[in-house]
Amino acid sequence: MYDMKWLRENAEQFDTSMRRRGLGNLSGELLEMDDARRAAVAHMNELQEKRNTASRQIGKAKGQGNEEEAARLLAEVGNLKAEIQRSEEKVRELSEALHERLLVLPNLLKDDVPDGADENDNVEISRFLEPTGFDFKPREHYELGEALGLMDFEAAARMSGSRFVVLRGELSRLERALAAFMLDLH
Repeated sequence: MYDMKWLRENAEQFDTSMRRRGLGNLSGELLEMDDARRAAVAHMNELQEKRNTASRQIGKAKGQGNEEEAARLLAEVGNLKAEIQRSEEKVRELSEALHERLLVLPNLLKDDVPDGADENDNVEISRFLEPTGFDFKPREHYELGEALGLMDFEAAARMSGSRFVVLRGELSRLERALAAFMLDLH
């Protein structure tokens, strides 16, 4: 998630990266949301300061025996408390809206990342090894798992819905051993 101070200081860099990702200029919208949140926080702080001042004055008024002034100040503090609660709610709503907006934004692109619309525009920079060539068409892991009776997608779909798999036999033991190994290692 982006730091609003950084975004405020680097709005152009942020917008450039978002445009490269096809999202347009977003810094203005985000800064407006942050300004609204900051204004609400400032207003809430002012109200709290007024409440604190009035509370101190209540003690002074009671000490001087001025019950009328103390009663007026108590009513004012009660009104301020209600207003502060509304202000706190507004700050919370604005903060949540900004937080949710920031959560869905992608990372910034480095300057050396090539532009492209999709994976077809990717540029291969280097290759470590040549892919292994086969004299037959390789099968996907899930095809092999089903053919060997080690994976059961239909049973998993009946139990918990799609995108799950039931592992059977040796594959089940292998997964359990890998999990135990990782727990022992870390």
